[in-house]
Amino acid sequence: MKKVIFSLFAVLALSFSAMAEGVDAYTIDDNAIEQVFAEAADVNAGDVELFGSMMMNPEMPVASMQTVSSANPWGAWAICWFLGEFGIHRHYMGTSKPMWLYYTLTCGGIFGVVVLVDWVVLLIGAIQNDISAYCNNDSFFMWL
Repeated sequence: MKKVIFSLFAVLALSFSAMAEGVDAYTIDDNAIEQVFAEAADVNAGDVELFGSMMMNPEMPVASMQTVSSANPWGAWAICWFLGEFGIHRHYMGTSKPMWLYYTLTCGGIFGVVVLVDWVVLLIGAIQNDISAYCNNDSFFMWL
């Protein structure tokens, strides 16, 4: 037990000493920040095409708008690696709302089998840089 406490103390001491050395290395240039804000362009809500079309036709149903997922393949794969048993990667890719419940209640998608297959499929999709077939997919088995 003494070794564990000593190791924890050593790690904390090293991390605090590393933070203390790097404090002076970071400075803020207020003039550069003010220049960035001065050169920035103002954006109005009317400039956004989708928002502008909704303002012109407020009766347009939201369901008729096409949803395009801009999910990063490597991001989806990493989320599946760390939080796959809860189905968070499926929400990242644009699936239905209760999918997290399905994954959680089935102990990570049929005791982890679904998550394992999701992980492999997303890895292959990330290597090919295309997971569009799995985005906005509401089925429990996204690869079918």
